[in-house]
Amino acid sequence: MDTQIEKPFAEHQSTLTENAVDPAAPAPRDRSSSDSPKPTLDCKHGTPGHSEYMSPRMRSLLLWENPRLSGGVLAGSLTAVLLCRWVSLLNLVSALFVFGISASFVYVNGLTFFNRVTNKPAVRPLEKYYSRSAEFVHLDADTLHRRVDYITDGLNVVLTELAKVVLIEDNKRSLKFIGIFYAIWTLRTWFSTTTLISMILVSLFAAPRIYIDNQTVIDAQVAKTNELLQAHVGKGKQIAQEQFSAVYTKAEQYAQEKGIMKKSEKKTE
Repeated sequence: MDTQIEKPFAEHQSTLTENAVDPAAPAPRDRSSSDSPKPTLDCKHGTPGHSEYMSPRMRSLLLWENPRLSGGVLAGSLTAVLLCRWVSLLNLVSALFVFGISASFVYVNGLTFFNRVTNKPAVRPLEKYYSRSAEFVHLDADTLHRRVDYITDGLNVVLTELAKVVLIEDNKRSLKFIGIFYAIWTLRTWFSTTTLISMILVSLFAAPRIYIDNQTVIDAQVAKTNELLQAHVGKGKQIAQEQFSAVYTKAEQYAQEKGIMKKSEKKTE
């Protein structure tokens, strides 16, 4: 009887031991949209798209919910663009490595030579930094996975939207992007590439915040503009119909004068 009671208890204890979580183990990283099955272009059937995962982050960044983060991203982006305009990144990185390694080389060998001359114990000058290099040089796998997932999600959003535009999922969306790229194409003839990219970055970070702060005024102006556009479009359609009717009437009269209409009527009879 005792053995029958101890056996289930032992099995239950082993199950608890197997399911126990090691407190020293790293916390699992957040689930990314790249971990889920690949979504289709049409997300109306309940399949979560990449934009649903990324839109809260992008909205928070562009609406300046965290001013330090948004300002840092904008400043860093503009700095990188301007550096690409005046400085070659390859030359800059190479120069930094040359000066950095040269300075370390001179310091280490100069200090070693000084210790030999003064009969001091031979100690590697940068040993304490080298021994601690794992703390600030080696990459943490979990942190790297999070950053890669974030970049992957951003690229997936861009590629998904691009596929929708190119494959004409919605005519209005495709026409809108045709206008946007044509505007960029035209502006490129007026401004340099770096200036144009800087303007686009500033607009991306400034326009949403300005719209939210002045939404009532902007919506009113947009409504007035739409009314004027509709009125002009209506007048244009009316003029086009009148011109078409006039041209058709003249063509019909000319055909009757030349006997073309009569010949066609006889053929039809």
